[in-house]
Amino acid sequence: MRIGDGEDPRSATMGGMKIALLGAMGFVGQVAARDLAGRPEVRELLLVDYNIREAKKFAKALSPKCRWAMADVGRVPDLERLLDDVDAVANAVGPCSEYEKTVLLTCAASRRPVASIGDGAPAGSDRREIHDAFRRARAGAISGCGMLPGWTDLLEAHFLPGGETGKSDPGRRGGKRFLFCSPDRFGGYAFFRRLAREIGRPTPAPSGAPAGGYFEAGEGTAFGIPEGRPAGLCRGIAGGFGIFGTVGREMSAAFLFWLRRSLRPVPGTPAAVAGVFPAGEGRGPFASISDPQGKVAGTLLAETVLLLGRGKGKGKGLLPLPEIVGRKEAERIASSCNATVKGGLTDRP
Repeated sequence: MRIGDGEDPRSATMGGMKIALLGAMGFVGQVAARDLAGRPEVRELLLVDYNIREAKKFAKALSPKCRWAMADVGRVPDLERLLDDVDAVANAVGPCSEYEKTVLLTCAASRRPVASIGDGAPAGSDRREIHDAFRRARAGAISGCGMLPGWTDLLEAHFLPGGETGKSDPGRRGGKRFLFCSPDRFGGYAFFRRLAREIGRPTPAPSGAPAGGYFEAGEGTAFGIPEGRPAGLCRGIAGGFGIFGTVGREMSAAFLFWLRRSLRPVPGTPAAVAGVFPAGEGRGPFASISDPQGKVAGTLLAETVLLLGRGKGKGKGLLPLPEIVGRKEAERIASSCNATVKGGLTDRP
């Protein structure tokens, strides 16, 4: 592990928080870094990435309060040395299924609050182990500060018509969730690996979602991509490469990542949209957020780690996102990113 100093040696004596941002050179990480670097309450921002050359260049161009470090987040000793003098950690490393548990447990052992983008809530024994570790550390942690999960949790808790503010439980109301993205402007290689791994059969467009091709992506979720070449490639993955198992899906992810710049949708298509919608037939509530520039996930991660660093939230352990980020904070994040939140009732055909 190597750590470099920023351009202002006085930063260590200034008031405010010191934040470590893991995966700083990824798609979400760069957005979060720009947000955190501009916050007056952040005294120092440590940009951590395996690509030290790009992290150093990015840190120097971003702000005098930035430093940089190279670390393999899969190695606990590397992480432990990073956490010696930070106040909170933002984790934007993917794929989360491979690294998130190690990051969370290492932060708990160091008694540092952490916000992580997450691919989904840790399950079963992993969730109990992580929760108990943070309870013992008397610190808070959140897994799921991206689009899905993340914004879908906030929409379900704070924006569904007739919903109970602050309560997020899509299973209780029979809701489903979707993520729509323009692959030329949203996500890095870890995102495409997740897409290739989880994409399933075609499914109808959800309520509140943009026009496009939609596919099943695990229980209760749908993934959408603009019609035309992007959707056509995804149909090929769902019906072709997938039959070759893990190797075929890894090839699919690499293929999509390589082609992503050529998968441009029609002008005006948002970078990403996330939403919750009714399952099955009949009338029900829906809510969605349209992100024109692909900023709301990274900005949500930045906001959440600052709230945790300030000690917001009564509980300790692995906490639900809507308990920390309320409706007012969510509306402020959306407004700062020129994103649009909408909701209503719909009749499913």
